[in-house]
Amino acid sequence: MLKNEQIIYVGNDWFADNRTSSHQIARLLAANNTLLYVEAAGQRAPKASKRDLRKIVRKVAKAWKNPVRLESGMYLYSPLILPFHRYRAVRRLNKMLLARSINRACRKVGFERPILWIILPHYASLVDTIRRKGTVYYVVDEYAAMPDVDPERIREMERLVLERADVVFTISEELTERKSQMNRNTYFSPHGVDTSHFNRAHTEDFPKPSDMADVPSPIVGFFGLIEAWLDLDLIEYLASKRPKYSFVLIGRIARDISQLKKYPNVFFLGQRRYEDIPSYLKYFDVCVIPFKLTDVIVNSNPLKLKEYLAGGKPVVSVGIGEVRKYGDLVYVADTYEQYAQCVDKALAEDNPARAAARVNAMEKESWPSKVELISERVARHIQGVRNE
Repeated sequence: MLKNEQIIYVGNDWFADNRTSSHQIARLLAANNTLLYVEAAGQRAPKASKRDLRKIVRKVAKAWKNPVRLESGMYLYSPLILPFHRYRAVRRLNKMLLARSINRACRKVGFERPILWIILPHYASLVDTIRRKGTVYYVVDEYAAMPDVDPERIREMERLVLERADVVFTISEELTERKSQMNRNTYFSPHGVDTSHFNRAHTEDFPKPSDMADVPSPIVGFFGLIEAWLDLDLIEYLASKRPKYSFVLIGRIARDISQLKKYPNVFFLGQRRYEDIPSYLKYFDVCVIPFKLTDVIVNSNPLKLKEYLAGGKPVVSVGIGEVRKYGDLVYVADTYEQYAQCVDKALAEDNPARAAARVNAMEKESWPSKVELISERVARHIQGVRNE
């Protein structure tokens, strides 16, 4: 593990809807280093929604406050950035604002020559304005293909980060191939999993959550954002073809779901705390990854796959390359009809031995083991980094 380093870590909102790889890696790094976690809002232009307006108000209120100590080794900071990247004047203003605010935050926490660790590329200007020991770029998505972003500007900003980074990590082999064309120090670094947390669904005797009390079995479950990449047509097909199955979806709803409201066997439970997810997972009979195969998804490595497996659950997914690698541990479908058949098969074939095999397979996929390997490679490429 890296030790005794100062790290500026540019990631998702710390209190975001989902606990992502960004959060998992940051928490582990902060155990042995001093970490300034920078909340990198503003990748896309805001919508005229209540949620976006509330988010803007919160960001403005926090923008010029000092970094807040979250826990031992970690500070949280939320700089101001204007999310209108298509305008050159705004990009110049953002560069100035970020330089001043991040340098000011570094002085407050006593940073001198930190490692700059970037998750989101629209903070690219920091590679020109922060005095640092080195730069790490950790790629978890094809950012230019994300909904509502300005793809040309995001590609431009990412190119700058890739050119300046000392080392790059990507979570899928598809992304590794793409990004290595711009940075030869690019490594495939798949997600880990919080094994002890999700394994609780397999080992602990949770009572059935009250909001699932009237949901009949078998339960086909999903947790995660209800976003544009979720294939609602696939879920509708499954609900209509398998009326005796219950389809439970947990997560913040960020799109229109009205087409599914006529189905009595489809249940949207809304967002639930990360701490409570294992108690819901325990009562899923089959877990699903029902995504559209967009450019974002084709290049992805769904974190929830390993979370489902760590809970001992059978998984049915669309044909994502990183999912196919798990062979007999998952069921992969290429058509809607195959998907329904795979759900049937997953239910019929599940047994305690198969559940134990899934859990055991995830033991070597823990986040600490992933961050140890990342640390070794960071130390190899950034001069003066302490890795013990």
